[in-house]
Formats: sequence, C-alpha cells, structure tokens
Amino acid sequence: MDNVITAERGKEGALPGGTTAVLDHGSDRGVEEEEMAGRSSARLLITASTRGEVETVARRIHRTSFRATAPFVRVRTGTLPIEPQLLRERCSALLDAATGGSMLMTDVEEMPASVQGLLVQLLADLQSARAPSAAVRVISGTTVSLLDRIAAGTFSERLFYRLNLLHLVVRSSAP
Repeated sequence: MDNVITAERGKEGALPGGTTAVLDHGSDRGVEEEEMAGRSSARLLITASTRGEVETVARRIHRTSFRATAPFVRVRTGTLPIEPQLLRERCSALLDAATGGSMLMTDVEEMPASVQGLLVQLLADLQSARAPSAAVRVISGTTVSLLDRIAAGTFSERLFYRLNLLHLVVRSSAP
C-alpha cells in the first residue's frame, strides 16, 4: 500500500495505486504540492470537480516542471478513435507533438473499453521505449472516482495503475 498525503493536514493513509496528494485548490500548501508534482516525471492522475480545474492544475504543474519550455498538448480521450490502427496513429501524432513536454488526457472515464485496453498497451510501450516520444510526461484527468468506475466494471484496473503513479485530488476552495 502506498501513502496518501493530505496536503492541508499532513496525515497519511492508504490507497491502492500510487501516492496521492489532496490539494486545497489555491492554498499555499496546494501550490507547494503542485510544484513538487512538477519536479517529478511520474505519470500523474488529477481528480477534480471540473474539467477546467483539471486543466488549470495540469498547466501549472507543466509550467513548474523542467518541461516548461516544451509543448503542452491536451487531448479529450473520449474523442479518440476506437479502431486500433487509427488510435495508434492518433496517439503517435499526439506524442510527437508533445515531445519533451506534457500530454494531458482529459475525461479518461469516458474512454470505451477497447480504447482503454489499447492505451494500456501504448503506455507500456512508451515506458519501455527509447524513442523521442518517451520523453513525454503523461498527465490524465477525471472528474469522477475511477475506483468507483473500476468497481462498476466500466474502467480498466490495469489502465488505472498505469495512469496513477502520482494522484492529485483537487478540492475546490469554494464553500
């Protein structure tokens, strides 16, 4: 079991997958956690209440990383093609566009099962590759609990573990 870091309180707990930081959006401690995530090259899963919060946090993390001068590419994963060859070609083009930078995959919960399986394979290939596209940091975002989706059988547990090396849960500062 890995540590869960509750940023505003410093408490630890357990959650399968990866290390999780709970951020209070806009707080000083939340900014520190984002900067720490920016210094990492690990795949990152961001869970927030809105797609806009996911993208805002991802862009701030990219800007604080050593990849800041390289591209930031955003793709809404629900729009990826489901045909395997087209998916591979689209992902290859996206990775090429993001070389040296970060690629944000939003709405990962919307991916059909066939796309999820292919993405697991592509991420495994990317991890073992020596190609320039291997220099891309993959950031994914969701507005729902992927653990709930796994329990419901609509999200791949294998993909969850591929995406969830570092998990940031963003809590809005609004009351």
